[in-house]
Amino acid sequence: MSPALLRAVLACALVCTCLPLAAQDVLKRIAARQQVNLGYAENAAPFSFRTAGGPSGYAVELCVAVVERLKRELGVQQLPVRFVPVDQDSVARLVAANSVDLLCAGVSDTPARRVTMAFSSPIFFSSVKLLVRSEDGPQSLQALKGRTVALLGRTTAEAAVNAINKQQGLGLQVAPVVSPEAALSQLRLHQADAWARDEVLLLGALARESDARKFTLLPDTLSTETIALAMPQDAQLQRVANEALAELARSGRLEAIYERWFVQPNPAAAAGLKFPLSPQLKAEFARAR
Repeated sequence: MSPALLRAVLACALVCTCLPLAAQDVLKRIAARQQVNLGYAENAAPFSFRTAGGPSGYAVELCVAVVERLKRELGVQQLPVRFVPVDQDSVARLVAANSVDLLCAGVSDTPARRVTMAFSSPIFFSSVKLLVRSEDGPQSLQALKGRTVALLGRTTAEAAVNAINKQQGLGLQVAPVVSPEAALSQLRLHQADAWARDEVLLLGALARESDARKFTLLPDTLSTETIALAMPQDAQLQRVANEALAELARSGRLEAIYERWFVQPNPAAAAGLKFPLSPQLKAEFARAR
């Protein structure tokens, strides 16, 4: 084999191995195994979290509605659900490898992630913000110059902090953490001066803490993001997911589900998050109909 031909063969092999497996027919795979695998995050309230009774949350409830729509699509009466815990580091890998059929969590829809996965129509619009200690924490982004910010790795909050750090020359020091609990612990112990994450996820984390009043959200918005249900790159599954969300929107149930998880008292927030439906999301729900 000539060197040129060998290079061409190797290049082709590399492209083939790098392509996501998600081009397969996901609906046929679900029908063949007679089970749908739903990925969820165990600590991303109110989108998804673990309770004594199993996975729960806003995104989980929406995924269950998609499963009901899948039953009609496949013409089956029963479709067992297997919930798969997914951490932030394995989101892209598990979806691209078809280990989960639908990811029920607060996943940001970004151009980078669209390379390996597909997304439903928007279910939420989020802002990345900073949580600080109320007693002595800085009261603005500029006051954080040279300070330490806790971050969960492989999140869009990480990209937002890095971008604004570079743009404004803040000299922020990043402290990687493995969980929301670790981030709060670093704040309590003064090992970090702020924690960057989606605003509603910060509120969800605080809702379960007895000392929530010791922390304050800064008004600065680092970035805004579209949140959606993530899935393998399969047009039919994406269509079914969007049809399920459209049915919920037409019936009024979509807004009711939102109210249950973002406004009213619920298992993730005993007093409720009091985070009303934004005009942007209300308009998106109307378009989904």
